[in-house]
Amino acid sequence: MIEIRFHGRGGQGAVTGVRMLSSAVHIDGKYTQAIPQYGTERRGAPVVAFCRIADEHIKERDLVHEPDIVVVLDPLLGRSVDVTRGLKEDGLVLVNHPGTIMDAGLSGGFRVATVDATRIALETLGRPITNTAVLGAFAKVTGLVNLASLEEAVRREFPERIVESNIRAMREAFEAVSEPVDASDVPKAERVEAKSMEPIISYSRDVADWRLFRPVIDVDTCVGCKRCWVYCPETAIKMVEGKAEVSYSYCKGCGICAEECPVGAIEMKLEEA
Repeated sequence: MIEIRFHGRGGQGAVTGVRMLSSAVHIDGKYTQAIPQYGTERRGAPVVAFCRIADEHIKERDLVHEPDIVVVLDPLLGRSVDVTRGLKEDGLVLVNHPGTIMDAGLSGGFRVATVDATRIALETLGRPITNTAVLGAFAKVTGLVNLASLEEAVRREFPERIVESNIRAMREAFEAVSEPVDASDVPKAERVEAKSMEPIISYSRDVADWRLFRPVIDVDTCVGCKRCWVYCPETAIKMVEGKAEVSYSYCKGCGICAEECPVGAIEMKLEEA
């Protein structure tokens, strides 16, 4: 039996990805489990989901604590979450990252494969939802599921208008993923626990590491209408001398401010992994 743990952020499709993987494995004629884990997380917060694959009936019903494979949908997640916790010796990590294994900052007695799923998703879907791209890469590096079965799972899961774009993302990632490399001698990146220094409201906390895109305000274009300030769900925007200013510690990069700005003064820029 193969046990898999998916790490992602709310809104990236980790739970949907596990469900599609399980559906594809079933199409291939194997036994499988898809286990979502829900909590009170907001969009952008770290989330996990689990999958089991076997050639016979699966009796376990608990969460996956010692996975054979870890899948990471967000390139920045490793900065604050120990994504390799409990990973079995000589296990595999598939991580969405634009660089090589040396850039990913994952080190230990396991193998790491990388794929720039964010770029692929932006080019094919127009949004940084990386689950289908990562599943295509998963099929290539693990051989546990057929790409054709994953494509059929996409057709069953999604409305027709977005099926082909997601299949393109899957196929591109299948071709683009790197070969798994031993990570024993790779320098390990330090994880940083984010802490808010000046809470704005009672439930505020530092969510900067949730962010994939950063809103950048052109103060010369800003007209001080306060629309971004009103709509920001994290109270991360304040008005300074009649202009909007972002408190990046509280900004999770949702992009609502950029969508609501009537004069186009806010640009969402991709954070560097």
